Amino acid sequence: MVSAYADHSTYYFTIKRGDSLSQYFSKLGLSNQLLANLLSANKSNQRLNQLAIGHKLTIRLHNNRRFKSLTYQLNSRTNLNIALNDNRFSTLFNRQPKRIPSDSSTTWVNINHSFGVDAQKAGVGFNTINLIVKALSWQLNFNTDLKKGDQFIIISNGSEKPTAIIYQSIIKNKSIKVFAYQNKHGNTHYYNRLGHSLSSSFLEAPLKYKHISSKFQLRRYHPILETWHPHRAVDYAANYGTPVYSTANGVITKKGRKGALGKVVIIQHGFDYTTVYAHLSRYANNLYKGKKVKKAQIIGYVGSTGRSTGPHLHYELHYKGKRKNPLTHKPPAQKSIDSANLQDFKAKVDKILSSL
Repeated sequence: MVSAYADHSTYYFTIKRGDSLSQYFSKLGLSNQLLANLLSANKSNQRLNQLAIGHKLTIRLHNNRRFKSLTYQLNSRTNLNIALNDNRFSTLFNRQPKRIPSDSSTTWVNINHSFGVDAQKAGVGFNTINLIVKALSWQLNFNTDLKKGDQFIIISNGSEKPTAIIYQSIIKNKSIKVFAYQNKHGNTHYYNRLGHSLSSSFLEAPLKYKHISSKFQLRRYHPILETWHPHRAVDYAANYGTPVYSTANGVITKKGRKGALGKVVIIQHGFDYTTVYAHLSRYANNLYKGKKVKKAQIIGYVGSTGRSTGPHLHYELHYKGKRKNPLTHKPPAQKSIDSANLQDFKAKVDKILSSL
């Protein structure tokens, strides 16, 4: 038999033998169609088909008696939250920490607007926010990947540098976990639980080329403009149609024409690096702004579009917004914790994860 008590438009239920969600909806005047839409919106929502005796359920309604949200107690530490916004259901698991070492604190950031806004509301400092974005940016695009209902778990020992950062995406069923490690020089970097950094190493060149037709130089005579201009890029001469590769893991930020560069692809790599591939004849299939690409993935083919005297690839490397010489600048290699300290690192990781 359904039993409940209400606080304004919030109704609290304790599951009894024989109770079902359809009974609760019927009691509150909510339709069977609404219930069907809720259950089919997400696979996780189907857990509500079988309610456990003694568990708690909260249903919230707007003042006009329309459904707002519900919370169901899955177990002693986890709640299932479902909200209806603009005729779309969002699902979120709210997990409370089981135990945290006394010298650590945990901050939960639930995404409603953006990471920066929501993290500040949760009390996370500006420097820590920037550090988290930089630590995860090789695998997470903070502008396009985050969805309402995603969570960040930030574990700290009082420093601006968290000891662990965990991102959980309920919708995509994806998580990223990184943990701080301080090397013998006192520098702190973040690694996955296996001791590998998230950053990607770079290819030495973005294609198989015949020769370098123009190097990075501050003063070069332009054969078309017939004037002297800086050339802050490397031109690789190659046959028309030669495949061009992304030099590292990244995200496409532009695919299209860009003035004298003709057909261009621009890729963001992590927080600090950007590469530009210009004068392309055509693009690889299924390439679009916001798409993630892997190191050595084909992104286009050599051409001579834009202001060009012949088929070649114009390649730029940007570091923190400034153009660098791709032939001499050394991007960071993917790092790993040395074997002598790896077991100690893994033990600390296991201790952190067991506390969640």
